[in-house]
Amino acid sequence: MRLAVLADIHGNLPALEAVIKDLRPMKVQKILVAGDLVGGPRPEATMRLLRSLNCLMIRGNGDSYLLRYHEGRAPIYWYTREAYSSIRWQYRHISRETLEFIQTLPEQRVFKKPKVPAVRMVHGSPRDPSESIFPDVEPAVLEQALVDTTEPVLIFGHTHLSWHLWQAGRLAINPGAVGCPLNGDKNAQYALLDWDGEKWRVEHRRVAYDLDLIRQDYTESGLLAEGGAFARACLCSIETGRNITEEFLVFTRQLLENSGADPNGFLSDEIWDRANGQFDWPDNLSTIQA
Repeated sequence: MRLAVLADIHGNLPALEAVIKDLRPMKVQKILVAGDLVGGPRPEATMRLLRSLNCLMIRGNGDSYLLRYHEGRAPIYWYTREAYSSIRWQYRHISRETLEFIQTLPEQRVFKKPKVPAVRMVHGSPRDPSESIFPDVEPAVLEQALVDTTEPVLIFGHTHLSWHLWQAGRLAINPGAVGCPLNGDKNAQYALLDWDGEKWRVEHRRVAYDLDLIRQDYTESGLLAEGGAFARACLCSIETGRNITEEFLVFTRQLLENSGADPNGFLSDEIWDRANGQFDWPDNLSTIQA
């Protein structure tokens, strides 16, 4: 049994296509995708490709955010404020049929085959798709995830960092991100799982692709212009392999706190625009002003 394990595609179609091309000769029996499928410039085409391959998919926190917007369950400011313009762009560029399909996806699921140990796939953690698992930094969080599940293999996504380890005879693995790795390597990343009849064997793979294609998708789709600073930060993260998005959001919260407001509170357009203008953006093509 050979499985391909993907996560965090984020609508980056060129990266996904490169991964699919790389794994085709590998003769995998199933492709597992651990969430955050959409969120970039090609959400519809990305979902079309994944569905054509009959992938076993779950929803990530980003996919669920889009559903909250669609279902009218998001905070009112998601529908008006600049900070959320990227999600509004996403919503306008994905079909209702695709949204309905995403609604059918669970937040976690188990892959089972006869004579093969079961594999549970989550996005963040078994208890929260937004929870991050960093085994070296917070081993207790991983330990709790293993306590909360029973399957011999537990697949994570969300952090965009590739790793795997064995603990008490069980395998925990994050394949890294297809669409936006954050470990300093800009290549699309995924993993292969091979069951040899006795033990799972893990191979982490990194696939080069033309970054000009994703830059072109961000600009020609209109996402870079309409999505504003958040879309710009996402593209910078792709181009650098660094979490520019989180750095920008931290900077924004600092400005909010310096203004005397709650750093976790309401984010005005004025603070957002100031953050966009004052942040130390990387010197690359995505610094085109929206």
